[in-house]
Amino acid sequence: MYHGNYRGQASNRLREIYSKASDIGMDKQLDMTNNIFRAIIDKTSKVYTNGVVREIADPQIEEYYKDLRLDQFMTQANKYLNAFNDIIIQVVWDADSNKPKLIFRYPHKTRVELNEFDEPVSVEYFVSPVEGDDKKEKWAYWSATEHYYKEYSNDGSHERADINDEGINPFGVLPFIFMQKGFRDGDFFDQYSGTDLVETTLDNSIYNTFKNYLIKWQSFKQIVVVGQNVGEINGQILDPSSAITVSGSDVDFQLLDLQANLKELADVLDTAISKIAINYNISPAQFKMTSQVSTGFALKMENQQLDNITREAQKDFVSYEKQLHALIVKLGNTYGNNFSEDFVIAFNPIAYQESDEAKLNAHVRAVDLGLTNPVEIISKERNIPQDTAKVIWDENIKIRNEMLNKLGTIEITTDIGE
Repeated sequence: MYHGNYRGQASNRLREIYSKASDIGMDKQLDMTNNIFRAIIDKTSKVYTNGVVREIADPQIEEYYKDLRLDQFMTQANKYLNAFNDIIIQVVWDADSNKPKLIFRYPHKTRVELNEFDEPVSVEYFVSPVEGDDKKEKWAYWSATEHYYKEYSNDGSHERADINDEGINPFGVLPFIFMQKGFRDGDFFDQYSGTDLVETTLDNSIYNTFKNYLIKWQSFKQIVVVGQNVGEINGQILDPSSAITVSGSDVDFQLLDLQANLKELADVLDTAISKIAINYNISPAQFKMTSQVSTGFALKMENQQLDNITREAQKDFVSYEKQLHALIVKLGNTYGNNFSEDFVIAFNPIAYQESDEAKLNAHVRAVDLGLTNPVEIISKERNIPQDTAKVIWDENIKIRNEMLNKLGTIEITTDIGE
């Protein structure tokens, strides 16, 4: 559903609601234009929206991160975590290129064993069907000490099928990052949170399908002929200048004008989307196209609750990135490298776009109140040291004074804080 491939689910839901959907071809015109599931997930996955700053002691690992496009990968991890409630990242070391690789492991193809403290002690994941036997599946098994492969049969039984003959985990740890949304008690995977998004997306698809089907009935009228021994209808039906006649006895010729309240149906759909958006702390205004777009303080107020949730999620992702860095160091050093473990990460503050006029007015008032000065503003705006900002400001004031002198006005000095 997240990737838009939910036509089968919508078709099944349509047939459950309306058994004759196939007979009249309604299942051939399913509306798949509004994927609420994906829209909500994308809008709530804001951990990396404002950027992240990493201080990596080892330059080689910094190059690895660039090759891995880590920001994009972790942004997708944030979306998958919100979509699936649980996601596992496997860190794999390519010995040939001496580089790490990252692989997502998904709930429907992964099994996690927990100890009495609800901590993962082993992981199994689907690899491929067994070649030559479509009734068997090949799964990989990892624990802190073991790594080998299993072949599962349809009845759940399995036998060991080693590529790694010794079956030893060379790293001494599970090479996985376990990412979970929310609290867990007893079970690793949460299969139920978020089902409201699934149901709303399917209902929206079905109701829009009915709406699209009803629209064509509003454009013409259905002829109804009642009587005895009714014969054929004569006349050009599509030519309004031709009279229509019907043969038979006691014939009653009428027009059936089918009407449906399409506006009310559209309002019901919009209301359902707004309610689900509010449940996920999203402003319903973001789902409506209006001539006025919220910016600055207004948008900040609309997203206040969502931003609080994002800040809490960022704390989790700080932990995930530290675990990831530690695993890369561990695996890399196992293959003969000498990587440093020093690593610091921080997320940039959540910020909202404001108009240039609003920002300028805020800066002017802050300077007037003695809360800041132009050099500090330049330093923050351009993310440069204050001594560099002071040089830029001095040059700007010099050019400004030259312009004012030509106009015969008073010069502005550059004595700030002196």
